[in-house]
Amino acid sequence: MDHQIIKASVRRALKEDRAKNDLTLRILNGFSNKIITAKLTVKEKAILSGTEWFEESFKQLDSKIRVKWNFKEGTKLPKNSLVATIKGPSSSILSGERTALNFLQFMSGISTKTSNIKKTIKNKNIELLDTRKTIPGMRYEQKYATSVGGAKNHRFDLSDGLMIKDNHIAVVEGLENFSFQKNLKKGKFLEIEVKKLSQILPALKLNPDIIMLDNFNFTSLVKAISIINHKCMVEISGIKNESQFEEFSKLDIDFISLGDLTKNIKSIDFSLNLSK
Repeated sequence: MDHQIIKASVRRALKEDRAKNDLTLRILNGFSNKIITAKLTVKEKAILSGTEWFEESFKQLDSKIRVKWNFKEGTKLPKNSLVATIKGPSSSILSGERTALNFLQFMSGISTKTSNIKKTIKNKNIELLDTRKTIPGMRYEQKYATSVGGAKNHRFDLSDGLMIKDNHIAVVEGLENFSFQKNLKKGKFLEIEVKKLSQILPALKLNPDIIMLDNFNFTSLVKAISIINHKCMVEISGIKNESQFEEFSKLDIDFISLGDLTKNIKSIDFSLNLSK
């Protein structure tokens, strides 16, 4: 976990919300520095994710704020459970609560979704991978959240490895036209995306670490895996529904990648209310 990235991300979010210029605080009269206690509860089952972002959202406004967690990061939260207690000056808690909740709800939503999908993959030797299909500026948070949910991170960015996709192939007019500079591949994996069976043998000639079979039906996947025949690792993508996870888990593959892990996210319903 990169604490500097977390601090910068929270700082940007607080600035976006103008948390240090909260107009409503000006009508609290003498109560803005009142020490209050707030309870964080969750209204549905979830995987807890983003606790450090939650705490940092308050700490950047007031270092005196204390958060006491009843659950650890990555654990299952029962419905209607008391997740944490926050204590500190009312002004800072009120100004930071929305930013704190935004991180926690969004990241817990990703982790929960990832965990639920991971359970549908019955073959424990198959790794679930995320993708780069993330919200601009939120990739670190989203990829962190998928890992909390049980997935592995695919490339974090374009410098993490070589990945030849259909548009690259179109530019050079065929897989046979790629050339590698000396040492370019050293220490980096090479992955090639193929969309039809006829591309597999040309792809294997480039000695890839992984071949990604994109949008293949089950019958074509069986044929493709037979052609690859353990010459490299196999990743499949393009799964459209949950039933396919169980079906594809029967195949001799290494990875399933899913862009939907970081898309179409349902935020978890947390609430922060003052103790009575």
